[in-house]
Amino acid sequence: MGRTVRGGVGLAAVLLLLAACGGNYSGAPVAGGSSGSGNVSGGSFSTPQAFFAAEVEPNMAYCRTCHVPGGVADTAGTSAATQGNLFLLSGDAGQDYANLMTSWTRLGKGVASNKLLTNPSDPAQGHTGGQPWATTSQPYLAMQTLLGCWDNPDGCAALLSGAGGGPVAQAQPLLGSAHGGHVWDSYCAAQPDSAALPTDPRRMVVPGVNQGKAVYMNAYWQTCRADAEPKTCGELRQREAAGKALVGGSGAIGAGSEFAGDAASSAFAVSSDTWNQLWRKWHMKARPDNFDAVLAERYGTPLAATRNPYPLTGEDPNQTNGGSGQLPVAFTQLRNADGSWTGKVGMTCNICHSGQVGTAADGPGLGTLYGTNSLSDISVLSGDLGSANAALAAVALNKTRGTGNITNFQLFDLLTITDPASLIGAAFIQTAPSTGTEDPPVWWNVGHRPLKFFDGGLPMDATRIELSFDFPNAGIPLKAAEDWVLAHEADSTAWLASLKAPSYPGTIDTTLAEQGAILFHSKNLWAPQLNNPVPKPAGGNGSCASCHGAYSPRFVNDPAYLDAPALEGIAAYVVPSEVIGTDPARVNGNSQAISTMARTNWFAYPDVPACHDQNDTQVRGARALGYLAPPLYGVWATAPYLHNGSVPNVWEVLKPADRHDIWRRVSAPAPAAQPDLIMGYDTSLARAYDSDKLGWKYEALTCGAPGVVPYLDCNPNDPAVDPLVQQILSGLYAHGGLLFNLSGLPILTDAQIEQRKIYNTHMYSQGNEGHEFTAVLTDQERQALIEYLKTL
Repeated sequence: MGRTVRGGVGLAAVLLLLAACGGNYSGAPVAGGSSGSGNVSGGSFSTPQAFFAAEVEPNMAYCRTCHVPGGVADTAGTSAATQGNLFLLSGDAGQDYANLMTSWTRLGKGVASNKLLTNPSDPAQGHTGGQPWATTSQPYLAMQTLLGCWDNPDGCAALLSGAGGGPVAQAQPLLGSAHGGHVWDSYCAAQPDSAALPTDPRRMVVPGVNQGKAVYMNAYWQTCRADAEPKTCGELRQREAAGKALVGGSGAIGAGSEFAGDAASSAFAVSSDTWNQLWRKWHMKARPDNFDAVLAERYGTPLAATRNPYPLTGEDPNQTNGGSGQLPVAFTQLRNADGSWTGKVGMTCNICHSGQVGTAADGPGLGTLYGTNSLSDISVLSGDLGSANAALAAVALNKTRGTGNITNFQLFDLLTITDPASLIGAAFIQTAPSTGTEDPPVWWNVGHRPLKFFDGGLPMDATRIELSFDFPNAGIPLKAAEDWVLAHEADSTAWLASLKAPSYPGTIDTTLAEQGAILFHSKNLWAPQLNNPVPKPAGGNGSCASCHGAYSPRFVNDPAYLDAPALEGIAAYVVPSEVIGTDPARVNGNSQAISTMARTNWFAYPDVPACHDQNDTQVRGARALGYLAPPLYGVWATAPYLHNGSVPNVWEVLKPADRHDIWRRVSAPAPAAQPDLIMGYDTSLARAYDSDKLGWKYEALTCGAPGVVPYLDCNPNDPAVDPLVQQILSGLYAHGGLLFNLSGLPILTDAQIEQRKIYNTHMYSQGNEGHEFTAVLTDQERQALIEYLKTL
């Protein structure tokens, strides 16, 4: 497991990096995405210095971002140290003319062949900063004129006579982010309820979109709910409010709960008396005074950010406004249609999808938040509640804390097993592989995705499945359950799409972040001199943006990147498995057998001809199976990474050689008076967040360390080889979709719970291989990229 691809930058790469990227843009965005006009020259110039000041100098800010001492284009100190400063500017723009002439001399003089011209204009040069100066552009033509003067001073007057060079384009800023959500919410922020909504930009993502552009797209929007979109800002606001009550829970009227819809009773809910006695499962002699906090830590679901009550023993919830207790975000007290409290506690879909990053004091939107979670241990929770309610024992959806087997169609299909049309398919797919361990994708990016799930199986508009956890009475009677979903799906979808990513709360080095913005959007990881051994994607410019979308205003408004600026942040590339290289269990699990079942399964819209499982061979055609590159809004808050949560920080995503096979995330410190408490993962940004590597701190474990059993969890003779026991289990899980969920020893001791905090990449579906094309980056480039990602 965890194979790595090591790469380096040789002499040829260094030479081509010399004229790398740049852009310290300070100009305001231009209305309508136009390049605009700034310093427009007119007439002739008497000296090359005057021409430089008017026509060339305004473009030097672009180069200065990286071509300064310490910038990513400063390659001094590398194996090609003598070549390292061939093109460097300084922080003093007044020195640009002299510095540029010195660089021109170092680069061999000349005009058309000089790298000052060829690197930013010729794709074959592999310029890290891309090709911003097309041969017909003003920057190119102006530089060509200047170099001509230097190359032939006697002919300079003729070159400058009447030379204008054209208008100097007003520059777009390099940094800026929509922070996810949906464009409708940004639009409606200053609009009345009567304002008509613009077209959803995701509808632009159809075959042929962005053809030949730097951002590649092969995953397309399909409409599953014709005429279901809101028409006005007022309708959107109404739906979002209803959706927040439904999905957000927290005791709201209309809150959904596990397999109960928004009903006041459920076979899957527990009484408040049972809830108040859970401490007896924790090997305690009495109910602790901090019961709510202890429960939240044990199960890995933080206390709700707003009041989320349940009645304590002896309390009447309707005499105490719901009760004096505070539930975690993953639970809600059920309510009657008239708003009265029932005293019953139900689980919500936030058990998998909502968690905590820092505290509210760290910054806006932080603390307990909807839409991202790598904290919960559903199996421990199920075990504790299962003895009181056997129905809950079926919710054993993970083998490692913070993960889940969430989008498992073998499980979804059981909800509609009474449907004769899909009964045969339901039985057949149980021999398909399990999709295994997953780290839930974040909600705040759904407004920038045309497809859902890690493998891009269903259209984003296929929203029935979003309420599958609330499917009333697990689909019995089926028609009533389906009607409930149809009545509520528009509300839940509107609220999920409205969520915004939290802004990074720490200090950002904007100079370094601007370098990262250029690298993110422009560096071709498959440039010839990099010798990347990973197969190259079929389209795009080979950059991070090629897969993940464009975010920087500088590139969003560049027609070489996007068909229209409205496509900002949209990621629509299903990266083939041979390119992304990540653990294949998820793709293998959602095999053609699953797609065949989806043709008749209600959750996959067999009744809507225009809506299909896009991994079905009848739909995807020649497109290879793989993983959908996600949008990266708020990526800093979504660690650990890869679809299975196998890599703890962004640094190791970008540098595969630094990954560890077995690791354990840091736990929160126990209260001094309760040193033996089971604590969850530490979510304190001050204690547990690594801002340099962008992810949660962790401890690397060796084979034989406490909790890591040789020959069971690891192979002491060869750490790169999975132990025989795990190989056998993997073989079983690869031929039985539900075995992953149903097998495993009962969780009876605190030591077992602690052991589940260990992430073992030797286990089925938990490999940490993949994304190895970024091995060709330098550490300096990785630092710049990380700083840029903080701004999203």
